[in-house]
Amino acid sequence: MAINFLSSINLNQNQLIKAAIENQPGDVAAGTGVEGQVYFDTSTSAKVLKVWNGTAWVEVGGGVTSLTATDGTFINLTPNTTQSGAATLLADLSATGTPDNTKYLRGDNTWSAISGIYSWSIQGGTGGPTAVPNGTTVTFAGGTNITTALSGNTLTINHGSVSRSDTTSSASPAFGGTFTVVDSVTSSAEGHVTALNLKTVTLPTPTPATITLTGDVTGSGTTSIATTISAGAVEFSMMDPVAIVTSSEGIASNDNDVTLPTSAAVKAYVDASTVGAIIFQGGYDAATNTPNLDVPPTGTIKKGFMWTVTVDGLFFGTEQLRVGDSLIAEVDSPTTLADWTTVQGNIDLATLTTVGIGNVNAGDGTNVTYSSGTATVINIDKGSSQNIFKNIAVAGQNTIQADSNNDTLTFASGAGVTLTTNDTSDTLTISLATPAATSYATTISATATITHNLGTRDVNIQLYDTVTYETIYADNTRATVNTATITMTPTPTNPIRVLVTKVG
Repeated sequence: MAINFLSSINLNQNQLIKAAIENQPGDVAAGTGVEGQVYFDTSTSAKVLKVWNGTAWVEVGGGVTSLTATDGTFINLTPNTTQSGAATLLADLSATGTPDNTKYLRGDNTWSAISGIYSWSIQGGTGGPTAVPNGTTVTFAGGTNITTALSGNTLTINHGSVSRSDTTSSASPAFGGTFTVVDSVTSSAEGHVTALNLKTVTLPTPTPATITLTGDVTGSGTTSIATTISAGAVEFSMMDPVAIVTSSEGIASNDNDVTLPTSAAVKAYVDASTVGAIIFQGGYDAATNTPNLDVPPTGTIKKGFMWTVTVDGLFFGTEQLRVGDSLIAEVDSPTTLADWTTVQGNIDLATLTTVGIGNVNAGDGTNVTYSSGTATVINIDKGSSQNIFKNIAVAGQNTIQADSNNDTLTFASGAGVTLTTNDTSDTLTISLATPAATSYATTISATATITHNLGTRDVNIQLYDTVTYETIYADNTRATVNTATITMTPTPTNPIRVLVTKVG
């Protein structure tokens, strides 16, 4: 396996001892090179060294030691001599016959006369075909109503003029009347109209049609006219106002069987009849929000609708509901917790984590006050007899005894350790500092400057191919204490992984 170098190697004029040039069996195997690239051709008996000159592989030094010419199809190659240095090959066609300016080379490698390959014939709609010898003139003649004219290289074929007369009719016959129309036209073979055949047409008297009128119709006629009223033809505006009861008139004051209330009048009557009423809707599962009351609700909820809780859960994510509690809607279409009244049917005793029924008693060293149902607990300093902290033991150290003089116990930060206190929550936070990075890795596809942020030029840089996993050698410069430039020529085929390790 070859070691890949992606940068030039400078030997500083030192010798390359016992080195062999790349061996390849010919130019095809060597492929395309770059200017100055060399290889040893093992395919010839001469075994020569070749160099790429920018377009092709050429022999380095020496010359031609032997030359063999091989004839190709219709081509004979004859070397003029066997020599060192440049060689001359003579190429000549092997065709039979004698070439001149009246000959052409046929596909069978024979010189033949050009006149022998051109021939043509002419044929009409009738007659022909007739062979036309070289140098013969072909004439295009006119016929009946056809003339021809030649101008330069253009032959024009014209049709003779045709005369005609047009007639029109302005007759407007009534039903039962007659009029004449052209029935057929007779023409000559050349397209001339020679005769017109006319035909008399009588218009029939129409049969009376049955007409159906829809909607409200006002009209008259000598025959019966049937009318129907289509759906939607009668609108509110067409109705007699005396027969309509509006919301302002009220249904209660129009108790009869001869008027119709509007939808607004019916709604106003129902709303007035249900004001202040609680309408029970059923049970509510607070654990699954069934039915949906707080997402916001998807169903229709009216003021006064009431549900009874059947399964414990949170309402709107904050309100704790217990089995037996009730929910009453305060407005139509409620969307917030404030739009509901919660009637608690079962209140638990309070615990450290559950709000409920309970009270707070003052203990040793505490004072309790209440304001609007909220208890405030205050710690009371009882003097030198009160221990501020209990015994504290540190691994490998003496035990710190209880303090009876209210002294301050100080926790000091050490190397790589940070201490933070919070008076509000009475907490001491111990944080370990993040250790400094000692290595860095990234992937590049060409020459690039990487930023490793290791803070020193004392770093080892190693490269490898991410597909073959071979170690790659390229020029790298430690530009700054935090960056390095990787130079790769040529650009590698596969992405290259860069590994940087801090030393010391």
